[in-house]
Amino acid sequence: MKPVEDVFSSNAFRRVVLPGIVLTAGFHPFVSGRIPTLTNLYGIGPTAAIVAEIIVFGLGVSSAIQWIYYVYEGFRLEWITALAGRITRARVERYNERLNQIYGQREFDALEPSEQATVTKIYEDLLDFPLAMGNDGVARHFAERPTRLGNIIATYELYAGSRYGIDGTFFWNHFLNLAGDTSRKAFDDAYAFAESLVLASFAGAIVALVHLIVLIGFGVGALNQSLIFFHIQPGPAVSAWLALFGLFVWLWFYQVSLPAHRTAGAMFEAIVDGVFPKFVEWATALRVPPSDETIKKVEALNEYLKNLDRPSQTTRRAWLPSSGEIDEPRDGA
Repeated sequence: MKPVEDVFSSNAFRRVVLPGIVLTAGFHPFVSGRIPTLTNLYGIGPTAAIVAEIIVFGLGVSSAIQWIYYVYEGFRLEWITALAGRITRARVERYNERLNQIYGQREFDALEPSEQATVTKIYEDLLDFPLAMGNDGVARHFAERPTRLGNIIATYELYAGSRYGIDGTFFWNHFLNLAGDTSRKAFDDAYAFAESLVLASFAGAIVALVHLIVLIGFGVGALNQSLIFFHIQPGPAVSAWLALFGLFVWLWFYQVSLPAHRTAGAMFEAIVDGVFPKFVEWATALRVPPSDETIKKVEALNEYLKNLDRPSQTTRRAWLPSSGEIDEPRDGA
């Protein structure tokens, strides 16, 4: 058996417990009246019932992790992130317009110290957005997804494509399998932690939404008692506090998930760079690929490797750009 500390530090446990605690804090008032019945029926104590509640709620949320990420990245329920998309695209446009205004026709070394500090700060913000090659052969940051979190994820999901010209998402597991045990374990831990924060944020949003609906129900019932179909144990004051709690958890955990995903993304990019020679060796030696899709992608990679003497299509992170003119970002990937 695994030691207790190993179980509590496991990635799966992290993904379940953190959102489970948030949901239990928000929904326990609804089920507290049933706790005595459950404890008498199954012969368990109140503490065990709370633990079971945390696990059940946590498993329910963690089982929908892919859909939750699709919502946060703007692929599902697009209307939820539509406003965020407009704000994000406008922010990137402002970044690029500001850089154009500062640079003019000058190089970075010709800027004033205060201007250099401003430019560096702007490029630090732009690192949260993926790169794409422009028609002039210069890589630029652009808003690929509507949310900040979605763009941070896109930076490392699309890294292998922008850096080496291959589909990094499709070959994701290949890169991880080629990495050393230490690197892979460090990335898995960092990514699991980032996922647990996103799940906790989503759990907070659910708590806030449910209690806002409950508050509306209390308001409607106060105006017309004939519309009351059932009663719930917590009063409007409890629901109001829990709605604020859910709102705070949603926003706070979303914010702390951003640096967590930056860290995980930097680890994955380092893995891609480190294992790419092994990956090329595997791809060029592959003779019996497992699927037609893999054949096409490997052939595309081999074709890319044959033409490495052409002008480089690799991207660069423009911390200190040599060009004074920076175009506006493109929409879309």
